[in-house]
Amino acid sequence: MVSFYARIKVALLASASMLVPIATAAADAGDGEWVELPLSVSQKSFARVMAVPEITMTTGLTAQVLVPTGTALFDPFDFHVVDDKRMWVADDGKNGAIFEVTLDGKVTMLADIQQHAPYAIDVAPPSFGKHAGQVYAIAFARPEKAGGWELPNAITRIDPATGEDEVVCFLPENAERVPGSGGFFARFGPEGSPFAGRLWLTAASNHTIYTITPDDQCQPFKTLDLDREGSPRGLAFSADGNLMLLGVAAPAPANRNKTTPGGGSILRLQADGDFRSPPLVTGLHEPGAMAYAPSDFGQFSGELFISDAGEWDNDVEATEPISRDGRIYRIAAGARLEIVAEGLANPVGVGFIGGKMVLTDINGDFHVGKQKFPDGFIYVVSPE
Repeated sequence: MVSFYARIKVALLASASMLVPIATAAADAGDGEWVELPLSVSQKSFARVMAVPEITMTTGLTAQVLVPTGTALFDPFDFHVVDDKRMWVADDGKNGAIFEVTLDGKVTMLADIQQHAPYAIDVAPPSFGKHAGQVYAIAFARPEKAGGWELPNAITRIDPATGEDEVVCFLPENAERVPGSGGFFARFGPEGSPFAGRLWLTAASNHTIYTITPDDQCQPFKTLDLDREGSPRGLAFSADGNLMLLGVAAPAPANRNKTTPGGGSILRLQADGDFRSPPLVTGLHEPGAMAYAPSDFGQFSGELFISDAGEWDNDVEATEPISRDGRIYRIAAGARLEIVAEGLANPVGVGFIGGKMVLTDINGDFHVGKQKFPDGFIYVVSPE
């Protein structure tokens, strides 16, 4: 049997035009060669699934593949920057894991999770006392993602020194008695801000923001009006820490389980639970992680970068093509939404490490047929 990982080729190109292809991946296996998966597919189809997508970048930025498909990452959903050389990546694929990834592309297992697969993570600050430095995660309630987005999520705490995890709580019902399922993002409030001393979480299925305190109290904070405000996704905080930046997606009128391209936005939420008008920006689809560019990121210093997965590709077979509508945006002067990168599959994580921007993409999240293979990848972006 031919090895596909050996056939995947990545070519990096450079150009000064506004939007330029910078990466391609190709494989030329025949239709008659087969890969054994829970659902058998031809090697040609499998190679297409495992290809790192071609992406385009705005002028002033260049990118290269940091971790290609076929390495170790199944669904690298979110990450935490440890220092200027390392990050911890949450991956809910297979049985779940947290990996340490370095800027030279080295991937090491930090925690091999068997029960509650983590996907959104953050590290507890000093205000969390004895839990400071521990990794908090939104995780699936049961092994193998059983129950998916319908069961209340487990919130787990992971010791990075040992890799052992424990359950802090399962997200409770909100005020409307709707289960706390569909957990999406988790971020600690900035120290010294009105949001300090709590872990803030979004739950997409019941449209609720939750908080967790150092003594493990898990409580609903605010449930959004789906029609007026949308369904919560990613979250971050303003540069001064005084406002929560809340990414929301807009439900499609004909199908409430789908969201409307261009209907998403970044809302501004005060610590008292009131929204401040107007939204920071509109025109998104499925906003995920947000991060401010550091001072050493060239002309983009200080700007807010946002991931947008586009149409989620999770209820598909491995033989079906994955849409390449994922994008990274930045908010330029005058609250203008500008495309930074496009052509990604399902990007979620975005952050800065060592003067570079890192993008994580879960690629195909194949729930149908329980296919599990390492098709996730990571890009690293540098200012010119």
